[in-house]
Amino acid sequence: MSWRVPTEAKSDRVFPGPIHGKIENHRFSSRVLEGNPWGDPLERDLPVYLPPSGRSEGLPLLVLLSGYTGAGWMHYQRPRYLGDSIPGRLDRLIRLKLAPEAVMVGPDCLTTLGGSQYLNSSATGRYEDYVLNEVLPFVRERYRTGPTAVLGTSSGGYGSLALALRHPDVFRAAGSNAGDAFFEYCYPPDFPIAFREIRRAGGPEKLLEKLLHEPVSGFGPHQPLIQALEVMGYASCYSPIDSEPGRFDLPFDLETGAIRPEVWAKWLALDPVRMVSEERYHDAARKLAYIYVDGGSRDEYSLDVGARIFAHAARRAGAHVDLEEFDGIHADGGPRYDVMIPRLLAALGFPTP
Repeated sequence: MSWRVPTEAKSDRVFPGPIHGKIENHRFSSRVLEGNPWGDPLERDLPVYLPPSGRSEGLPLLVLLSGYTGAGWMHYQRPRYLGDSIPGRLDRLIRLKLAPEAVMVGPDCLTTLGGSQYLNSSATGRYEDYVLNEVLPFVRERYRTGPTAVLGTSSGGYGSLALALRHPDVFRAAGSNAGDAFFEYCYPPDFPIAFREIRRAGGPEKLLEKLLHEPVSGFGPHQPLIQALEVMGYASCYSPIDSEPGRFDLPFDLETGAIRPEVWAKWLALDPVRMVSEERYHDAARKLAYIYVDGGSRDEYSLDVGARIFAHAARRAGAHVDLEEFDGIHADGGPRYDVMIPRLLAALGFPTP
């Protein structure tokens, strides 16, 4: 018995064609990252998506933040098999009149240890300032864009929530797909794994020497070496040692493995759930026009639960929040941008045509 491949079923969501808009790439050189302790690049690619009309003046600006080990330019490459890129999704939404025209920029905030969490840190460098004081002014001046929203997945979702709460005068809306939130659930499961790998290697420096010198086999979220790297990457952002630039504290004791309360408290202070629950952020939460959060019901880091806890805390603070939950794992967030993007643009005052 023979059968045929039903090629007529192919959709542009799964087999996307060329974008109808345009991508312009800038080699952007930073001044605020000068002297960063690890010598990470000052000059980086800064891709900008422009809509099919070619115009940008007055249009909403979307700032796309990447997840851990990601950089903005990675989203602007050809999409993987059976999927689409986020700029590609925006382009398709515009073409199908499911979203208004918009501009999208993807900053590169990658560091030696995989990410900056979009925060200023004496260990990594001033990546919060890089986004706010360099990338945004450059894009706004060059393209004359209008109101701005920030969005991202995983660590990019974390950065979106943290930056929006800290700078509601800059961002009018924020979108987080499976963003790091409620740290008590998402990070501690990796601590014992990181502890074992660090002990096995002979200490944090020995482990990093290995990771930074030789390619890792099976790079992925369930590879113990990568889980250890991830914990150290987050520690460099959440618990830097300000008196020793480039160095940071780990949240557990290297001898016993027990959580160090004084270090863990520094992490918790930067949790979006803790932030939005504090009185000093309530005005910011109310000032934002809109916050979108979501998570997959099979998320390996329990970030669907983190999204639910954040949404509850943000609503108590007076924020306008949409919570979406879907059947999926941590890496299944791409299609959620089809939901998120139109809502963010509507919140900026640009409803679907």
